Amino acid sequence: MKETNPDFNQDNSRRRFFKLLGGGLIAASSWPLAARQAFGQKTGLQEKEQVPPLPRAAGSIEPDDAKFWSFVREQFPITKNNSLIYMNNGTMGPSPYYIQWMFFTKEQEVNFTGAYGGHDMARARVAEFINCDEKEVVLTHNVTEGINIIAQGLKLKKGDEVIITNHEHAGNAIPWYTRARRDRVVVKVAPLGRDAAETLSNIERAITKKTRIIAVPHMTCTNGQILPAKEIVELGHRKKILVMLDGAHPPGMFKVDVRDLGCDFYATCGHKFLLGPKGTGFLYVKQEVFDRVEPIMTGGGSDSGWDYKKGLHGWNSTAHRYDYGTQSLALYYGLAACFDFVNGIGVDNITKRDKALAGKFLQGLQEIPQVEILTPLEEKSRCALTGFRLKNMPFDKFQNWLMEKYRIRIRGVGEGGLNSLRVTTHIYNTFEEVDLLLEAIREAARK
Repeated sequence: MKETNPDFNQDNSRRRFFKLLGGGLIAASSWPLAARQAFGQKTGLQEKEQVPPLPRAAGSIEPDDAKFWSFVREQFPITKNNSLIYMNNGTMGPSPYYIQWMFFTKEQEVNFTGAYGGHDMARARVAEFINCDEKEVVLTHNVTEGINIIAQGLKLKKGDEVIITNHEHAGNAIPWYTRARRDRVVVKVAPLGRDAAETLSNIERAITKKTRIIAVPHMTCTNGQILPAKEIVELGHRKKILVMLDGAHPPGMFKVDVRDLGCDFYATCGHKFLLGPKGTGFLYVKQEVFDRVEPIMTGGGSDSGWDYKKGLHGWNSTAHRYDYGTQSLALYYGLAACFDFVNGIGVDNITKRDKALAGKFLQGLQEIPQVEILTPLEEKSRCALTGFRLKNMPFDKFQNWLMEKYRIRIRGVGEGGLNSLRVTTHIYNTFEEVDLLLEAIREAARK
């Protein structure tokens, strides 16, 4: 559905809004000095408009480039919290000043001008980032919403089978079990292997003539295992099976190209490694399979037309058929700001930094006898998330002790009875913080 607010002009609205800024509704002192410097060209805003800086990498940046990564770290308010070392980006990614600025100023602008819309812009930015057509993009509020659009809308009948893994987040397990309860489809669970080849083999063994969709994580939330997604898609398609990827973590951590992956559906969110506003997400639906997923939640824009005599004429010819209801312009612009921030640093540079931090942590864990490592050691099967257990201490006890004594926040993993721990190291973390965490684990291992 097109943005049709006749009174809203982005440039005029922006000028009016910055007069409001000058009137003191948003205090300049609320931003650190560095965050009030202009970056200029990306948005066309001037220094007086107090835009936080946008890190820009001129090509390849080494993961140990202290000057560059210190500048990146300075963009995150959470690093100013002296009572916390945050290593749980896999649950909630703290937004940098720039993304917060875009969201908050747009929210103020909406309430000053009555502006709305933004969805066409947001779809175009998503499509550019994951390499698809904007007609294949659904704007959602989180990963789970995107998964439910597929799980509840996919045309399945009694006895049809769905394959998931034994390392699912509730957001990709419960929707399929809900569908199973309602329509008596069958959910089959394939165990993950120690490496990509074993995982692929396990999924292949779970396939039968009744398998209709493989719905698995691109990267697990439990131990950070990256699945061989492209090979899983190829396997499924050879057998005429649809493939959906739960992509909660990869976007913003490493490159996601849905055309290259070949998947039919990809559900993700803005609030993890994209570091965006909470309540943002998007779903990719391949154009060729639109007619295999019936819209469940519908509203203005889902349709190709309707009236009181004939009722619904049909569905929108694009993936917008799965959109419904009013959403937030400020959230859309906050999501777009994520792509500015991530692209400014460079996805490949982020991947290298994340792998270096996690690699140092993994190497340190291997030297502690009381630790059981759950993340694959295989290079291509891991990145920024690391899972492990302490053999001599319950996971929840260690998690609480770590927070109380060292003020380090990580995540306990109770899913599937794993009873383990997960550490996320991202671009605002430092090698010194990794060393401190390892020191804490060594201390706990001696207890």
